[in-house]
Amino acid sequence: MFAASIIGIGCTILQTIAFVIFQIVMESHKFIIFEFYGDKVISYLLLSAAAAGLGASIDVESHLIDKSNDHFNNYLSKGFAAANLLLPAFVCTSTLSILSSYALAKKV
Repeated sequence: MFAASIIGIGCTILQTIAFVIFQIVMESHKFIIFEFYGDKVISYLLLSAAAAGLGASIDVESHLIDKSNDHFNNYLSKGFAAANLLLPAFVCTSTLSILSSYALAKKV
């Protein structure tokens, strides 16, 4: 989940800073196809990380013998929270993916 979050943040920063500056300076629309497929890949990466995090947290919690241990409960609650934060990130990136598909149809 952590790696998916870092990759998503890196791709978002790359798209917002580097590609926007390149598009303004060069006045070119060459990277719209890359943005289209990049949005698709990142959105599904975030969804798979959220699903894997939720599944792993539920499996670990069900096999936990001593459920009164505060350290494990604290760890699992942080895992649930991280996975639940990836779900809205997936919704946002999938919305961006839909918007980039509209831009792709207009520019290409």
